[in-house]
Amino acid sequence: LDKIRGKAIGMHSDVIKGFVSTSDSEFGQFVLKQLFALADKDKNGIIDQSELEAAVKTLGFNFLKENQVQGIFERTDLDKNGGIDLEEFLEFAPQTLQRNLVKLAKNNDG
Repeated sequence: LDKIRGKAIGMHSDVIKGFVSTSDSEFGQFVLKQLFALADKDKNGIIDQSELEAAVKTLGFNFLKENQVQGIFERTDLDKNGGIDLEEFLEFAPQTLQRNLVKLAKNNDG
């Protein structure tokens, strides 16, 4: 049973990786821009730390601790201006989504 479960989780992880690998396509860029717009609650073109915290919770990444979200924020805020702009988001969101969607699937038993 554990082998079957492991295989199912592995297959699901491959599907997530395949989906995330489309981030450079026109459709992938569209989806990422929509995610950015949803996270940018005050519509100022910047995602601040509280908006990022709310976004990861909305995505179901409740397993991320506050310091982990802060780490994501600090790594993504390349110019260290206290906010994530669209360009920074487009660069870092695919790998962050892939990593955490796989964790979410494992936490939900695949």
